[in-house]
Order: sequence, then structure tokens, then C-alpha cells
Amino acid sequence: MMWWADFMNSGLRLTAPILFAAVASMLSARVGILNLAIEAKVLGGAFVAILVTAATGNIVVGILAAAAFGAGIGWVMAMADRLGVDLVVLAIGLNMLMLQATVFFMRAFLDGVGTYNPDIETLSAIEIPVLSSLPFIGRVLNGMNILVYGAFFASFAVAMFLRTRMGRHLIAVGDAPAAAASAGISVKRTQLRTLVVAGAIAGLGGAYLSVGDLGLFTRNMSSDRGWIGITAALLAVNVAAYIAPAAMVFGFAASASIRLQEFGVPGSVTQFIPQGAALVALILVGVRSSSRQSLLQLWRRSSRIRWRSKSPPAKSGVTP
Repeated sequence: MMWWADFMNSGLRLTAPILFAAVASMLSARVGILNLAIEAKVLGGAFVAILVTAATGNIVVGILAAAAFGAGIGWVMAMADRLGVDLVVLAIGLNMLMLQATVFFMRAFLDGVGTYNPDIETLSAIEIPVLSSLPFIGRVLNGMNILVYGAFFASFAVAMFLRTRMGRHLIAVGDAPAAAASAGISVKRTQLRTLVVAGAIAGLGGAYLSVGDLGLFTRNMSSDRGWIGITAALLAVNVAAYIAPAAMVFGFAASASIRLQEFGVPGSVTQFIPQGAALVALILVGVRSSSRQSLLQLWRRSSRIRWRSKSPPAKSGVTP
């Protein structure tokens, strides 16, 4: 019983960065933007968080800096969209740039290439007295840091926000921008604000990885969690109520890949479990026609690259 409790507790911890990324991806999609730069925001947030925390000695300032960094990338994407830049190409470039930039700064200024390990304290665990008295549930839900609880609260808060008047305006911008503009809603301003907020949320996911969990930064520390967050949002069909369960699928898959090694399962097999879960999720997204159409619609709005469709063959012969 305790093994299961520890497994579930580990799964919730591993869900946190994926959930932050999934909420950011879902928010962007609901406003009509295919945001593929989530990975850059998570990785950059992790790097900025540990740099600022090491420089100031204040972990809260580091976390806020990570959120501000992610918000800044969101602002850049919103401005680029106004200028007619292809957001898909821009996002791919940002992901590549962030990966190489973190390596460059570690090598040039931090006397390292693979790991930066300053002397800082990570976020302390929160002990909730009510949960401590519960034998199984308490072991599952208690003793996590504030960013883990914050990830689930963020998904709940976004779900509640989308039910408000401003949230319905956001959805209207994503579903029918022309109709929203005719109703007096500023489409570009709504997209700007949403991308900034989504970037800040993704940056918090990066902060959890560096200062919330390990207290260090390693090369490519995000390890595709931004992409997995996008996959989780697609699996949840960008519905806020389904975001947390979809992210938990990947969080518990990652936990299983770690825990199964205790039973002698080779690491080469267990490492495939999270990627296998992502592959199955993408297959499910591809099978659902509504999911395919939603993704294609986001692509058309965010990218200037158009898929060429085959034209029907011309009929031969002479019409009588």
C-alpha cells in the first residue's frame, strides 16, 4: 500500500511541469494560436530561475523571474504575429535557440557545459495538518512544494476563468475572430494578453524543474516536457477540465518508468514508457477527426505554410 502511495505522490510531482506546459498550450490554442514554443519557455524558465536565485539568494525572486521570462517570449510571439511572421517557424527557431543559448552561457560564464550546480536551497515541502492524519491520502497528497499544488490550481483557475465573460471573449477570439471583432472585441489585444499569460505559466514549469525540485540546471533540462505538455493539451482536446487528467497520464508514465526499475526492469525499457505514452496520445489525436480538424485550423491561423492538396484528375473525353 505504501508503495502505491509513493508511486502516486511521485506521479503528481512529475506531472507538475507537464501540467504547466499543457495549460499554457491550451490557453494559446483557445485564443487561436498554435504555440509550439512551450519547450523554449520551460527550458528558459528553468535556466533563468536558477541564475536569479543564485544571484539574489531569494528563490521567490527566481521563480518570478522565470515567469517574467516566459511572459517575455509570449510577448515576442504576439508582436511577431502582428508583423506577419510565421509563428510555427518562429517557435521552432526559439526552441533551437534556447537549447544552444543555455549551453553557451554555461560554458562562457558558468565554467561548465553539462551542469550548473550553485549552492541554493530548493522549495521546501508543505505539510498540511489535515492531510497528515490520513493514512493513504495524506501520503499521496502531502509533502509537496507550492509549485506542484500551483500547477493543479492553475488548471482549475483557468477552467473557472473560461466560464467568465472575459473567458468567453477569449474563446470567441479563437473560434471566430471575425465575429469577435465585429462584436467589439480586440482580437490582437486578447491574443497578446493570452500569449503573455501562457508564457508566464510555462516559465513556472521550468522554475519547478530547477529551483523547485533539483536545485541545479543541466543541459536540455526540460527534456521535451514542453512538447509533452502540447501533446497533453491535444489529448485533452484543449478543454480545460481535461487538462489535468491528460497531463497526469504522462506524469504517471514517467513515475512508472522510474519505479519499475526497482523490480529489475531494464532502464532501456522503462525509458521508453513516457515516449510511448506520448506516441499513443498522438495516435489517438490523429484518429479523432474533430481533433485533426482543430489542429489543422490552428496550423492555418499560425503558419503561412500551406499544405498543398491534390487536385482531382481532369476528366478525359469530349462532352456531348
